[in-house]
Order: sequence, then C-alpha cells, then structure tokens
Amino acid sequence: MIKKIYKALPILFLLITPLFLSQCAEETENATDEIDIEKIDLKIKFQRFDEDLFGAKNAQEIAVLEKKYPDFYPVYMYQIMGDITETNQSALEAAANLMRNFSTIPDFGLGLKQRADSVFGTLEPFKKELTEAMKRYKHYFPKDTIPEFVTFISPLRINFPVIEGKNILGIGLDLYLGSDFKPYHSFNLADQFPGYRIRKMRKDYLLRDLVTAMCQNKLKPLGNNSRLLDEMIYEGKILYMVNSFIPETKDSTKLGYTPEQLKWAKQNESDIWAALVDSKVLYVTEPDEIRHYINDGPFTTAKGFGAGTAPRIGAYTGWQIIKKYMAKNPQTTLQQLLAETDADDILNKSKYKP
Repeated sequence: MIKKIYKALPILFLLITPLFLSQCAEETENATDEIDIEKIDLKIKFQRFDEDLFGAKNAQEIAVLEKKYPDFYPVYMYQIMGDITETNQSALEAAANLMRNFSTIPDFGLGLKQRADSVFGTLEPFKKELTEAMKRYKHYFPKDTIPEFVTFISPLRINFPVIEGKNILGIGLDLYLGSDFKPYHSFNLADQFPGYRIRKMRKDYLLRDLVTAMCQNKLKPLGNNSRLLDEMIYEGKILYMVNSFIPETKDSTKLGYTPEQLKWAKQNESDIWAALVDSKVLYVTEPDEIRHYINDGPFTTAKGFGAGTAPRIGAYTGWQIIKKYMAKNPQTTLQQLLAETDADDILNKSKYKP
C-alpha cells in the first residue's frame, strides 16, 4: 500500500490542473466551540524590546532597558546574543558595545530592523489577532496566566523564533522577514535555513508559531519509550489546540503545508492510514523511525512516501484522529482531552476509519 501511494504521486499531480486548484479552495476548519470573544475582558501586555534596543544610544540607555525588561533582558543578552561579559569590561559596558555594533551596522542588525519595519510596520494588526487568540485561550484555560509578549531582533542566530523567559514569550521578528529576504538564502546559513523552512519565514506564520509554543507547554513531554501512535496523538492534540485558538488561520498554515501538500494529504488520507496500519509502524518505538513521520521537512521521509508527499504525515493523521475523537465524544472538554494519556483509548473511541 505504501508503494502504491508513492508511485501514484506523479500521476496525481499531473492531473491536478490550476483550474481544479482554484475551484477547490482550501477550507479552514473552525474550532468546535463557538466563542463570543467580545465578552472576554482581556488586555495583553505587548512590548517592543526591538524598538527600545535600537533606540538606545549609550550605556546609560542600555541600563534603562535592563530595568524595563528585568526578565527578558538577561535572556536576550546572555542566551540569544551569547556571553557578553569580558574580563576588562563590566557587563553593562560589554552590552553597550555589542548593541552599538549590532544596531548601527547596515549589513548586520540595522538591516534586519529596517526590513522588520517594512514588513510589520506598527504590528497593530498582529496585536489584534494575538489578543483574540489569547481570549480564546483564556476561555479554555481560565486559571492560566497569559504571559507578557516581547518582540526582539537577533542576528539570525536562533533556531527557534519563540523564546521563553519567566512569564514572558519573546518573539524573534528577524525570522519572519519574508521568503524572498536575501540573507536567508546565504550559503553560510544553508544548514540553518533549508528551503522548506524559508518558505515559512513569513509574517503570516508568526501567530501560528507563538500559539503553537504555548500549546506545547500545555502537554507533558512523552517518555523515551513512546510509540509512533503516542507521538501522533501528542502532535494531534497540539494541532487541535492551535485550531481552537486561531480557527480562522488556514489549515495549511497551522500544519506548515503548502496548499498542494494539504490537498494531497486530504485526498490520500484513507491510503495513508491503511499504509500505517498495514506496515505495523504505529507501535514502533525507535526514535529514528518515528522522526520520519513526525519531523518537519520538504516531505515525509518514511519508507514508501518521499518526494511529492506532505511532510509530518504522522502529525497530520494524529490531528484527524483527535478531531474524530472529539466529535464522537462531544462532552469531552479540551482540558480533559489533554489529560487523557492513553493513545490507544483515544484511537479506539475515535473510530477513525478514513
């Protein structure tokens, strides 16, 4: 069955014409609950560390930043920017020198800041979308504290654009400057920014990545002996949460897919599931094998899939199982879903048979 999926791909894509793609516009699957977010009183705390940093002119103004951002400043200076302390300088003097170089050189931080200003402007539309997402989050998790959100710009040094501090989530704008941003395509950054990742380094992925990071924090990490099915259900829960908080975002964006990859996954869902079951990979525990189905990439790298398939097919399938489970068990709350750790029970009760 897996081989049939793989061999059918070239024919499948030749048959999909531009007219067919335009007629089958991507659907966005809304959250299961209708939430009147206007009745939820919530104001998020949103600060622009990047604006303040690039506006600082000397060590004294850097010192002001340390006081204004007591929780985020050390994360940025010592973790994102690296160890700045030198034997012949105070930490403040070293920080001031580093920031002066970073923020004034056109081909370094200044160029990133100028591009960010061009791409994002005031960030007011993003703040509105983030506020709506956090209202939905508060609806499902009323006892949780909404973190403070802080934007920053790094020298394209970090792999993960969302950085956690104490009750803070930092958002690296430098990793959302557009797929056409030339520095992303630098030979020196080829290993850090492969093509499939650059495709998603756009501002329309900023909210998804931020919400996904918060959703990941709601689940306990799986153990070392987790099976592929466990990983699929884990990823499915995250995607279900993400969909609950940003239901109007395109499903392809939630998954990190192109529209064509989402079409392929939907059209081949039954064959994909049959292949997973027939090959008995659902219960494998070898991390290297599991990664083929879960990790991001240009396509799913598991045996029998390969070029032309959608990536992370295990995560996609896990989301479909969770959606079926919640539809079959409408009394189950989101909190109860997250507390259910028996992947086999979830699969059985979902009656998932695409």
